[in-house]
Amino acid sequence: MIKVYFAGAIRGDRIVADTIKYLIDYIKINLQIPVLSEHVGSENPVEEFARKIKKSIDDLLAEDIETQDIQWLDQSTHVIAEISGASTGTGREIEYARTKDHFGKVPAKVLCIYALDREYFASPMIRGMNPEKYPNVIIKSYSSLDEAKDIVKNFLR
Repeated sequence: MIKVYFAGAIRGDRIVADTIKYLIDYIKINLQIPVLSEHVGSENPVEEFARKIKKSIDDLLAEDIETQDIQWLDQSTHVIAEISGASTGTGREIEYARTKDHFGKVPAKVLCIYALDREYFASPMIRGMNPEKYPNVIIKSYSSLDEAKDIVKNFLR
């Protein structure tokens, strides 16, 4: 069964937050695939995360976030990362997902997408991963929401 981990800026550059929400809803509703990290698409992702793990925002520790995200990444078969905006955490999530099979975990396919008009802001360290070197990673740009949706749909087939 496919399980998606959706990565995207939470405290970093939220310039494409609406796109992230749209894609998460599309995956959950139209494709009927669970998204373990659906809070990334909410208006207040940190508050939603805290609620999801039954903690108050005031009691939420960085360690809580790291521990839960790693658990969800370990469960995921597919990781989709929206990289149009700067996010250190998203980079770490991509790298963890890319290499988790080396640690006896279930391998994951990784899709990194970015808005073509934001290419300059999408990290070259991520965009530079080529399929010969990184066979489980796909990097794609999109010009519209419909194109992003099609890329995601094809990735999850």
